[in-house]
Parts: sequence; structure tokens; C-alpha cells
Amino acid sequence: MHHLVVLPAGEDRELLADALWMAGAVGVEDLSAAVRGAFTDSGIAKTVATQLGGTVEVVADPDGLDAWRAHATVHQAGPFTVRPPWLDSHPEAVDLVIDPRHAFGSGSHPSTRLALEILASAVTTGDHVLDVGTGSGILAIGAARLGAGYVVAVDTDPNAETAVRANAEANGVGALGACPRADGVTLRGTHDLGVCNMTIDLHEEIGPTVAERTTIGRMVVAGILVGDQEKRAVAAHARTEILDRRADGDWAA
Repeated sequence: MHHLVVLPAGEDRELLADALWMAGAVGVEDLSAAVRGAFTDSGIAKTVATQLGGTVEVVADPDGLDAWRAHATVHQAGPFTVRPPWLDSHPEAVDLVIDPRHAFGSGSHPSTRLALEILASAVTTGDHVLDVGTGSGILAIGAARLGAGYVVAVDTDPNAETAVRANAEANGVGALGACPRADGVTLRGTHDLGVCNMTIDLHEEIGPTVAERTTIGRMVVAGILVGDQEKRAVAAHARTEILDRRADGDWAA
């Protein structure tokens, strides 16, 4: 069983589709009069529908959750190529093999690719890295492939832990530090680098908690739109200086 969030669409259909992906949809469909996103968690679906002004439809047949697989492609992000395990590797690049299953993070969204680009210049050998809202684990695994010494990847999505562990094994970083469920206990400690790829409302909700309970040298923030959201996200994480900025269309990191 999965849950379809149906949003009336006008000229803002692209932004609505992006919002559904960032909220954790496992599939998004752009119809003539609406944009639909499939979610595995009924609570998340209801919350997203309320926030975006849509409705929720329950669909009993779960096969549609995996329909995206037939259209999966290889994506380039800085030194990385990101691909699902059934597509060919690119030996000239840092190969990231990611099967998101039912968690967010296939590499198809600009926010994920921007975060990977910045990680490529930010991670130094031996770094301790905290990935908040890890989804498929793509950014945590990317950091590990770049030489991070220890990576903690946390998420509230119950699908994330399974996806992260499987993807870590597929990329030869099975000893990835940890993948606990995100809560007040796991969000503690000292880290050289943090990464948060999430929508602005979640940055503003979670950022202050991360800043209060952890000590992080540098922070990568992504999943935000160009403009006012950039300043808001930086402020949410108690940051004052921007060391690197990248943009792709409407998205920034």
C-alpha cells in the first residue's frame, strides 16, 4: 500500500514536483491538471498534503513505487557518477552505486548533485562527518568515498537505515560509522563537517537543534531555493560565513 499526494498544478508545477521529491516521495508524476507524489508513510503523506494544499489517495497496489526504475539514468555530480546498480559503471569517475529503494536520494535531484559537488571540495582525509536527513545515504557514502574517516548518517525515515546499509556495502564502505534513527540522543558529538540536504522548513526546524547539540566545523546546506532561502538556511544552522556556493537552476547549496 502507498499514499498519493495529489496537488492541483498551474504554472508552479515544477516547484510542486521538486517539493514532493524533497519531502521524500518515491515517485512523482506530472499530470495535465495535477502533480502526484507517492509516499510509503501515511503520516508523511498527510503532512505534505496539508503543507502544500493537496489531498491524499491510498493505493493498494505497491508496484508503482518502483516504476521509476525503468527510467533511471546515470547522473554526473562533480567527480562522481551516480548510478543504480543495474546500469554500467564509469571507471574514469568516482563511481557511486545508489539504489534508494523507498528512501530519498537517487542523485536525480539538483540539490543532491550540488551537495556532492561541494562535498568533493570540502571533505579531507580522516574527517568526521554527520549527514542529517541521509535518505538513501548518498551523501554519507560520497563523503566516505572521498576519504572521510568516520561518518554518522541519521534520518527519521524507517526506510533509510536499510537503504544506507545496502548502499554502503555496494560501494565498499560497509564500515560506514553508524546509521541510527535521528533523535535527540544521536544528534550529539563533534564533527569536522556536517551536511543537511532538506527543504527550508526542515532546515529551520532541525538546524537549531543540530547547532545546539553538536559541534560542527563546517556545514553543507542544500535543498534550498536560490534567494531568500539561502540566508534563512545559513542562519538556521547558526552560520555567519559562506565558504562555497553552488547553484543549478532554482536550487542552491
